Amino acid sequence: MNKFLRLTVHVTDVQKKDAQTGRRIKTAKGKMQFETKRKIFNTLSFMVKDQDEINKTLAEIRKEYTIAIGQDPNKKDKYGKELINISYIK
Repeated sequence: MNKFLRLTVHVTDVQKKDAQTGRRIKTAKGKMQFETKRKIFNTLSFMVKDQDEINKTLAEIRKEYTIAIGQDPNKKDKYGKELINISYIK
């Protein structure tokens, strides 16, 4: 039985990127082209096998990004902690 884990991390200070929406629009010159929008991809998700791989992946993420800290005082279990979630994949 394959047991995998999903590691989800929320990061801050991420640059906006251009992403195509798949919708076609007409430009001012009358040509059709794909619509692009500026988006922020601030959630990273990884499929890992065990706790050792989780620790290695988190170390790599911490080198490149800043992990977000929970700021909602109504969510006591997340407030003031890094926003990291580990869940099982069937």
